Amino acid sequence: MNPKLFIALDALSEREEETFGMAEQLVNVEGQFGFKLNLDYLLSPGRSIQARLQDIQSLGRPVFADLKMWNGSRTMASIAENLIAQGIDFFNVYALADELLSQTIKLVRDRDTKVLGLTVLSHFDERYCREHFRRSLPETVRHLSEVAFKSGCDGIILPGTTLQAVDDLDIIKVVPGIRPAWYQDRRHKETVKPREAMEKGADILVCGSPITKAANPVQALRKILKEIG
Repeated sequence: MNPKLFIALDALSEREEETFGMAEQLVNVEGQFGFKLNLDYLLSPGRSIQARLQDIQSLGRPVFADLKMWNGSRTMASIAENLIAQGIDFFNVYALADELLSQTIKLVRDRDTKVLGLTVLSHFDERYCREHFRRSLPETVRHLSEVAFKSGCDGIILPGTTLQAVDDLDIIKVVPGIRPAWYQDRRHKETVKPREAMEKGADILVCGSPITKAANPVQALRKILKEIG
């Protein structure tokens, strides 16, 4: 199944039993979606990373390991090899790792596991990019998307507000910071509505709080899937 949405299970590290129980309810909703796991959960004390991944995989939905890797080529390739062996569907790396990604890209080639190049976090904005990259937000996203594309990444992760900057790139576009009109918070500086993101060219959306913090997560998920179409 090709997911159109990943539900961010960010509360697993603090409320594992409760959050997993919610995920068990969400899997009964019809639609193309999976679950995203954060690094803090996978590394939290107790059970092994393998056991935690297997628990989520047992739900029968695609799994995105949100590791945000940027390390030496050997280290990233070793981690990628383990993720492939575990049957993970998606994981991510920073596009800034550039040529250090080559070993990792070779490992995932012709495999079911896909690697996503992270450009700019949706937690950052125009000011951040001007200060650290000396480029506008769209220009920074475009540059890093080209790096990920040329490196051989299967997809890119980018703020939904910058989709037009990469509309000509033939690559999977993953957009976090999804906020429907009926939910507002300040966790992400670059947010976009579900339907808007899809209309601008997103292939996969990532959404957490509007679903997981809702009084009725199942109903919230259905609303977002309906908006996605």
